[in-house]
Amino acid sequence: MAINLKEKILSKTPKNGKYYLVAIDGRGGAGKTTLTKYMSSLLPDFIFINGDGYFEPTPNSVAWGEFNNERFELEVIEPLRNGKNKIAYRPYNWHKKPPITERIINIDKGICIERSFIFSFDLDWDLKIWLETPPGVALERAQVRDQMPLEQGLKAWLEVWQPMEDKHINKIKPLETADIVINGTRPFEEQIL
Repeated sequence: MAINLKEKILSKTPKNGKYYLVAIDGRGGAGKTTLTKYMSSLLPDFIFINGDGYFEPTPNSVAWGEFNNERFELEVIEPLRNGKNKIAYRPYNWHKKPPITERIINIDKGICIERSFIFSFDLDWDLKIWLETPPGVALERAQVRDQMPLEQGLKAWLEVWQPMEDKHINKIKPLETADIVINGTRPFEEQIL
């Protein structure tokens, strides 16, 4: 039976007393961005941001980049933790100069943040959604999406990203701690409405 997402979120008052905080987590290639696009049609009063905007170049010879968690914590998580209604979202764009631009986000009803490893940030989430997708399926999708030679991408995923994801999953136990678990291999419309 499908979950009424709006009803589930709005059934309680926001924990911070101002607006709802929703986390969407899952492996790289799990389908988080597609899920977020669908959710935005169900929650038109909510702000949606992609935490991948804080994925930046790194000198690592295997992985081509990494999350700038320090900047993400300072610019996104900390203002939300303090109940700020306005945050300066400063994503990194690999194809623009300068690569970082600022967009002021005004939060009224709620904000949904989609990003791998988002459950690990210390924030009193109103709703945590885990997108459960088998590692092989997520890897295949990620390689199709990545704009790099297949062999280099595969090495990065197998040696860096998937081991980090496995560690994250073992630590946070999302199948036990998430409020909603979505199957990343089934149509989202059949699971949430």
